[in-house]
Amino acid sequence: MNILVGGAAVVAIAWSAQVGAADQCAADGEPIQWVADYCMLKMETDDEIAVSGCIKEERKKTFPSDCASNLHFKKSMCEAMISNGTKTGTVDQCVKDPTFKGRVVEAGGVGA
Repeated sequence: MNILVGGAAVVAIAWSAQVGAADQCAADGEPIQWVADYCMLKMETDDEIAVSGCIKEERKKTFPSDCASNLHFKKSMCEAMISNGTKTGTVDQCVKDPTFKGRVVEAGGVGA
C-alpha cells in the first residue's frame, strides 16, 4: 500500500512538472511584437512604418497558438542571423535561448 501511494505521488509530481513546462513558451511575448521584430530584421530597419506592409502580410499566417506563432518568428530570426553571421551557434540553441529576442519584444511594444 505504501508503495502505491509513493508511486502515485511520484506520478503526480512528474505530471505537474510536465504541465508547468508545457505552460512555458521559449518565445514569450505578444505575437504582434515577434512579427514586428521579424519584419524589422528582414527589412533591416527599425522604422515601424516602413515594415507595416511586411507586418500586414505576416499577420495573415495562422498558427495553433500564440506560442507557436512566436516560435515561428523567433526561429526565422535565428535562421536569418546565423545565416548572415551576426549570431553564432545553431538555430536550435538560438530558439532555446530565453535571452534572444528583438527590441520590440524586449521593450514590450513599439516605442515602449
